[in-house]
Amino acid sequence: MTTYCGSRRTTGHGEADICGEMGPGGVHQCAACELRDYKAEGAKDASNIAQDALVKAIARVAHETVAAHNSAYGDYTTPPWERLADKDKDHTYAKVAAFLNNPSLHPTAHHGTSVAVLTASQRAAAYVFHGVVHAIAREQSRD
Repeated sequence: MTTYCGSRRTTGHGEADICGEMGPGGVHQCAACELRDYKAEGAKDASNIAQDALVKAIARVAHETVAAHNSAYGDYTTPPWERLADKDKDHTYAKVAAFLNNPSLHPTAHHGTSVAVLTASQRAAAYVFHGVVHAIAREQSRD
């Protein structure tokens, strides 16, 4: 069974993805619900949850790196971590946990059906976020 929470995420251009609703690319599922389903399937390596201290630390670093990347290209709309709303932090934690638990997840997977309307800058930011998460995870797994 697939989980849908009904949460709404604004994607830009006045559009929004709603977890559980049909979009141009199929039914959208948010990263948190995808992680919940992944764990429910009994994934052996699904040991990272959104509330783990390591996941929270990686989320903060990845967010700040994306904010710096965006500002380097003149986009100052990404707020610093301290000014993020709790729901945005929770969403970031869920993305990090999803990437850690499913390494083959595509960098733009958390954008759902709105991936087709992403700008080049937004795609680059998604790849930066994904790269930071996996780089820190690799470093943490070293002996």
